[in-house]
This record gives sequence, structure tokens and C-alpha cells, in this order.
Amino acid sequence: MRWTLRQQRGAASVEAAISMIIIIPIFMYALFLDDLLRYAADVTEAVTSTPWDFTGQDYMKGEEKSSGVQGMARLMFCDHESSGDSYNQGQDCDATDHHDERAFVGHVCWLNDEGKAEQVTCKQVDTSVGNLGVGVYDQYRQQFGPQGGLYSCYAKAVVENYLLPKSFLQEFSNVDLSKENWKGKGDIHGNAKAGTDDTAYFLAQQDFAIVTDTLALNDKTASVKVSPDQKSGEMYDRVAKVYTGNQGFRLAQVEYQTFRRQLDAANILLPGVGDDALTPNVALPEAGEYTQKIENDQGGSNDFFATPWRDGAGDRHQKTANARGNYYMGCQNPESC
Repeated sequence: MRWTLRQQRGAASVEAAISMIIIIPIFMYALFLDDLLRYAADVTEAVTSTPWDFTGQDYMKGEEKSSGVQGMARLMFCDHESSGDSYNQGQDCDATDHHDERAFVGHVCWLNDEGKAEQVTCKQVDTSVGNLGVGVYDQYRQQFGPQGGLYSCYAKAVVENYLLPKSFLQEFSNVDLSKENWKGKGDIHGNAKAGTDDTAYFLAQQDFAIVTDTLALNDKTASVKVSPDQKSGEMYDRVAKVYTGNQGFRLAQVEYQTFRRQLDAANILLPGVGDDALTPNVALPEAGEYTQKIENDQGGSNDFFATPWRDGAGDRHQKTANARGNYYMGCQNPESC
């Protein structure tokens, strides 16, 4: 009986020893794959979030709108995470402490001398995207939104092994368990630069693009208020562009001038009295206001509702928004989203 138990214990020990040949590599590989998947998700986050930042720029400032988008994205993700950033080049990017705090098996980096890893990089905007070939639209876009088009960005990263042994139980197999183990071999950033296909793992390049126009008035510091007697301003210029650029405008212009001459010849209207039909009348209140005071021909003025939010006839738009409840689609203030 004792001999049988000894045999069983001996067999179990042998089985456990043999199992370790499989279990240990699988366990270590699982840790490394966990790091790879997490780093791939980090690269995807950096690439997909950056083009969206272009949509929130102040396009009314012209070329200045895109000067900092790529730079700020690189400062955000140079430590490979989007939280807790100081946007400080020396602290977040040049230092290597963020590698020590996050990595367990593999270390991810944007640096590589062979160009197989690269921080978030945005290509020159393709302004031809969105051109419809329609006269007035293309003219309007060229004047008020020339910075719009296709914004595309990409990034790629390198991951190096700092835990897996390159070989394991070579008595049973001549297959390498992993690529180069860089632990104790120098600076992390320096190792990343020196990585090659034989010594490091390169994540696939991630690409993301978005098409955006720039036709909206998004300069929050500028005034959008305009009244019918005011023939200038950002809003008026935009309306006038569409009004006079319409294909029927020239025909209407000829007919109006003919009609006006007939009125003048018949002395039906006093000289200078009446609106000029060739220029649009635009009325828009200041941002955040519901009504606008418009002067009349008698020298007085009246308040008019200027937005559908408040219309004096039930305020249906406002009631619809209120019925949706607070934080509808994540928006606290329905007029600011």
C-alpha cells in the first residue's frame, strides 16, 4: 500500500513538472498579449480622437485654427494615455517614468529609428473633398470655409519585451519563446529606437479620417447681431453671397430695375423711399437673445421673436426640449449643444 502511494505521488510530481513546460509559457504569453491589446487600444484612441479635434477649431481665424491640434495631441498621448496629462514636454514626453508605472511585460513607445513607430501625425487637409462643382456653393465655401475638407491622422507604435525569456527549456525545444528581452540593457527610449523586426514587436498602423466643413459661425467672441438696416457684418455677408449668387438673381435684377424706373417715371414713389430689392434684409439677435428690436418707418421700434425657441405662439421648440428631460443626449443646456 505504501509503495503504491509513493508511486502515485511520484507520478503526480512528474506530471506537474511536465505541465510546467506548457503552463509557464502560456501564462507569460497571456500577460504579454494583455499588454499588446491594451497598447493597440491606446494607439486607436489617439488616432480616432485627434481628427475630431479639428471639428472644434475656430475656423474663422483662418490658418491659425490647425496650428496646435497635432502638437496638443502629441503632448496628450506621448505618455500613452489620455488622463493625467500636464501637457509638459519635459515631464510627459522626455521622461521615462510613465513606462515604469504602466508596463509589466512589454513597454510601448512612439520612438523608432527605422520609422516603424510614429506619434500621432496628421496629413495636410484635402480641401478638394466636399467640392460639389456647384457655382454658388463652391464660391461660398471658398470665401467662408476654405479650411474644410478631409482631415486624416495616423499613428504606429513599437512594443518591446521586458519579461519573457527568449528561450525556455531548450532541452525540449529549439523554438524561441519571444524576441529580444531588453531588461537591463539600457534606456527604454533608446531601446525603442534601436528595435527592429527581429528584436521588437510593431503594432499595425492605425488610420482615421473625418470630413468637416467650416461654414458655421463658430467665433464665440464675434457678434452675430444684424438688423435689416445694417448692410454689413459676418452674417449679412454670408446671406448676401447666397442671395446675389443665385441663378435667378440676374433676371430679378433686370426686372426690378425696369419696374423701379417705371415707378419713378410715374412719380408713384418719392426718391429714395422703399427698400432696395437687390440687397437682402437680414435680422438676427445676439447669441442667447430671443427677441430683437426692429425700427419701423414711423420712427418707432418693436420687439420681434427671432428664434423658433421662443415664438410667442406656444414656444413649441422649448416645450419639446423640456419634455425630453435633463441631460438629453448628454446636454445640460439645450441651447448650447
